[in-house]
Amino acid sequence: MLSRSITRLQVPTVLRITSSTPTVWSRSMARHNKPNNPQNKPQWDQSKQGDSQSQRPAGATPVFTSQNNLQSRGKSGRLDFSKRQDEVSKGASPERYSLPNEGSSARVPNPSSRKEEDPAFSGKQDEFDANASPSDKTAPQSTSPSSIDPAESQKFTRPLPDLTQGIPSTLEYETLDSSGNKGLPAFNLTEAAEPGEGPGGRSRGELPASAYVSSSERRRLRMANYLYATFAGAIVAGTVYLGRDWETEEEEVKHATDAPSGWAFGLFWSRAKARLFDQLNYYNEPAFPKLLPDVDPSFERPYTLVLSLEDLLIHSEWTREHGWRLAKRPGVDYFLRYLSQYYELVIFTSQPWGMAEPVLRKLDPYHIVTWPLFREATLYENGEYVKDVSYLNRDLSKVIVIDTKASHVKNQPENAIILKPWEGQVGDKDLVGLIPFLEYIHTMAYTDVRKALKSFEGTHIPTEFARREAIARKKFQDGLAEEKKKRPKHSGSGFLANALGIKPQGMMMTDPNETTASEAFAQGKMLQDLARERGQRNYEALEKEIRENGEKWLKEEAAHEEKAKEEGMKQMKSGFMGFFGSSGPPPAEPSK
Repeated sequence: MLSRSITRLQVPTVLRITSSTPTVWSRSMARHNKPNNPQNKPQWDQSKQGDSQSQRPAGATPVFTSQNNLQSRGKSGRLDFSKRQDEVSKGASPERYSLPNEGSSARVPNPSSRKEEDPAFSGKQDEFDANASPSDKTAPQSTSPSSIDPAESQKFTRPLPDLTQGIPSTLEYETLDSSGNKGLPAFNLTEAAEPGEGPGGRSRGELPASAYVSSSERRRLRMANYLYATFAGAIVAGTVYLGRDWETEEEEVKHATDAPSGWAFGLFWSRAKARLFDQLNYYNEPAFPKLLPDVDPSFERPYTLVLSLEDLLIHSEWTREHGWRLAKRPGVDYFLRYLSQYYELVIFTSQPWGMAEPVLRKLDPYHIVTWPLFREATLYENGEYVKDVSYLNRDLSKVIVIDTKASHVKNQPENAIILKPWEGQVGDKDLVGLIPFLEYIHTMAYTDVRKALKSFEGTHIPTEFARREAIARKKFQDGLAEEKKKRPKHSGSGFLANALGIKPQGMMMTDPNETTASEAFAQGKMLQDLARERGQRNYEALEKEIRENGEKWLKEEAAHEEKAKEEGMKQMKSGFMGFFGSSGPPPAEPSK
């Protein structure tokens, strides 16, 4: 047993590297395990010879493949080191069991035992040459020509991408051909096949292209054609219907110049466009062509004052502590109630009715404002809501608009007074400061308010009007003093009234307690002072009426609204029952 183990340890192993891949083939075991009978040598399958030779290195033969070698393993799977093996024979020399020295020229343990060895393992191979240098026995390096793949050597070279700038795109590499030229794609995955070729480059044959369309695709194409034809027919029919003659005299007058009635093709097309634009303008123009009804003679005011709501009369803000809050501008109640005796007040807001109507109820519970208008009455142009006062059904020469945005009144800027938005300041006086100017326009009975507004363009109206009034008052006092010197027995009121073009009888109220014009001039008062005294008396009378009867008015209004709701509910119920065939409750019998 000791000699057998020694023999196993002293068996040298011969290696050969035949390619760049690190494959180790044992040669000594092939020699020591060869069968005694040459007829039992393993035969390679000729059908697999090509594959096996292509998969193993040149000059290498497989080991442990003989039938005797497989039988010598036994059940345990270990090799059987029996006496039939030549390395344990009695005639073996001591040199057979020793390793070769470094100076020995023989590379194989026992050259005499090579008689029946496969020529592929002969000592004629240059790697077993003792005179060969160490560099000849090493694997080829990556820089040597033998280690370069011929397929790789044919590829073009280009610099490596700069990965510090991010991962580069591979599109440029994929669109280059084998020689590295651009514009010649190396492969094509998106373009259609060449004419005459089917999917995968196969020929379609001699059948027409329609033979390769499925029945479901034919049905889809047929249905699409039907839809296209129906759509085209609907367009033609709709154009003919919209191009019919005008049905009312109002439409005929409105489109008398651009699209009159007639049977010409051009007239058909013009009327169709006009009707189509009228339908589209329904969503851009105000809800009604006349936003206000005709003037009632019993409540006629010579001027109309249009007021904005947001940031002019009120200001809204949101905080985390209180949420949304609304604040009334200082003096807004006095402003509305005082000017209501001179102007027809209209609140025109760009907010929808559902949001602005509850605010107006709180702001004006006694309905001092004559008419409220909401977003539905605005004109929508280029993404903005415009308050076009030409739809008010009022003379524009008697209309004044007060707003905080010039874009809201861009269609009639000559009728507008633009104030800075009020942001909740407690001591604000700009709104109340406009009262003397607006009162002066009514007192002087301007025929066109646009001329008065033009004279104050680019100025702060309250300040500028106070300056001009002070100059006029000084001139009045000087003229009154000179008149007294010339005619000490006369007041001179008629001279000043005629010089200023004043008509006191048309402006003075028939109040027995009111001071006459002659008495006012004698006291040194101007006509504007008389108008203010009269306005203050009317305002005080209105305030007294509100204090005495305000609560009663609100209760009556609430009861009226409740009654209207009940009547509306009854009508809805009767209509619902009538839908199912019921005639509703029987009418009450008349009392005898």
